[in-house]
Amino acid sequence: MGARGPSTARTCCTSTRRAIGGSTMHWCPSWRRNTLMADKRLDDCLSTRGGHLFIEECDTLELLRQFGTPLFVLSEDQIRRNVRRFQVAFQSGWPDGPVKVLPAAKANWIPAVQCILAGEGCGCDVYSPGELSVALRAGFPRELISVNGVPKDREHIVRSVAEGVRLTIDSVEELDVIHQAAQDLGRTARVRLRLKPAISGFVQHSDFSAEGLVPTDVAAMVYKGGLAFDDVVALGRRILEMEGVELVGIHEHHGRHHPSTRYWEEQMIAFARELGRVCQALGGFQPAEIDIGGGFAIPRDPFNAATDYTEPLQLGALFALSKGMVLLGSEARYRVIARLIDTIVSHPNQEPAPSFEAYGEACTRTLRRELPRHGIDTRGLMLQLEPGRAIHGDAGIHLATVCAIKAMRQPIRWKLVVVDTTEFWFTGGRYEHHLHDYLFANKTDAPLVDKADIVGRSCYGDRLMPTVPIPEVQVGDVLALLDTGAYQEVSMSNFNAMPRPATVLVTGSRAAVVRRRETEEDVFRRDLLPEHLQGGERTA
Repeated sequence: MGARGPSTARTCCTSTRRAIGGSTMHWCPSWRRNTLMADKRLDDCLSTRGGHLFIEECDTLELLRQFGTPLFVLSEDQIRRNVRRFQVAFQSGWPDGPVKVLPAAKANWIPAVQCILAGEGCGCDVYSPGELSVALRAGFPRELISVNGVPKDREHIVRSVAEGVRLTIDSVEELDVIHQAAQDLGRTARVRLRLKPAISGFVQHSDFSAEGLVPTDVAAMVYKGGLAFDDVVALGRRILEMEGVELVGIHEHHGRHHPSTRYWEEQMIAFARELGRVCQALGGFQPAEIDIGGGFAIPRDPFNAATDYTEPLQLGALFALSKGMVLLGSEARYRVIARLIDTIVSHPNQEPAPSFEAYGEACTRTLRRELPRHGIDTRGLMLQLEPGRAIHGDAGIHLATVCAIKAMRQPIRWKLVVVDTTEFWFTGGRYEHHLHDYLFANKTDAPLVDKADIVGRSCYGDRLMPTVPIPEVQVGDVLALLDTGAYQEVSMSNFNAMPRPATVLVTGSRAAVVRRRETEEDVFRRDLLPEHLQGGERTA
């Protein structure tokens, strides 16, 4: 795993480290609901021991004592396990050619994390110039770095050509810039074209839309990523006639619309069909590599779990009833409303997503059947995939401390548990309407006897967990939000001028800071005062 620096690495307990290779443990949805949690393993990296939550061999309470609260924690071993499972799952189903996992850097671009992935032989899907810098420093092979996204500015494109990484073209405007950069630098730019195939065989609702029920095929078509067929063909014809630009592959990425394997089967059918159309229009072009993107769900899938599509109807009925009872007087009205509110309770998703192995089987089986039907020769064809949330999601947890408890008893009953974190440190999850699984890290063996809103520290409502079951909670207890390794820490903001928390990487029984806790000085480091505002000067 590599040495850890003596200044930040610490031992969390004396247990020996568990081997990470060949793990077959999967999460079971009944791991804690309505039961006392005795010592047991929750998944490959989480366990409970003596009423405490452990990540790998580290007691989470000891991590808080050493590194402070709140705290993001990542498991190095779980990241490695996830990568290896994806590699084996897809390679076993794709004997035709090599398989390469290119985890999406956007999901977790912490440099230490990217070094782990580079060490595992992965490639890297990058979006921004900053992510490209991280990928280059981590040591990924240049030919396995895919620069994606729209728009790409000129400097980003020129640098990508100079570094010899793959450019995945996602706008018509990019090609001329790429061609000019290749000529100026005397290099060959190797590019892929990003398709947007219509997933006409999958019309179930998309989890991307929390506002209402939208068919997945429509939601995928209106998303900004990917090129229309006519644009792809026009670009492809130009590239095939260009000097200094080589078309090496075809790419697609629709993202996490639905957790099912059937979604992936239909997506691969659509991709193969569109790929065949493009290659036929390009005179029988055969790609050297195809990239199916990402969007694979993690086991305790929190994506859009906070959304209840019937909720507007329920709230509308409650409002109408409440308004109609005004004539009864406030006491009678609140009595009825209180009884209705007492029935409200939320639960995280309790249906596990398909395994990585199931995703691999569905994708490779479908591609091997469909690609030859559309004229694509799979012999020697490299298959690439870009899992982000599935690599990092269940490798991370977030620990926060209970700071206050507020209980309303009249005229309705409502409890708030206030913790020292905030939704502004889970921006990605708020956009995706996550509802994370959770437990209290110092009371994993306590029964769930109450319910409460768990709220954060910002001046917003900051409703982290809406009306969820809780044990008997006290100030000083530790909340653990699970599956926070992807898109959360890397999307934090400084709302309310709050310094952002630290991130610790656990490796077996050792822990090291990989992103330090911010100070107030860090928060204001970019701010400048114009000269006329310095020294308390007032303007008219």
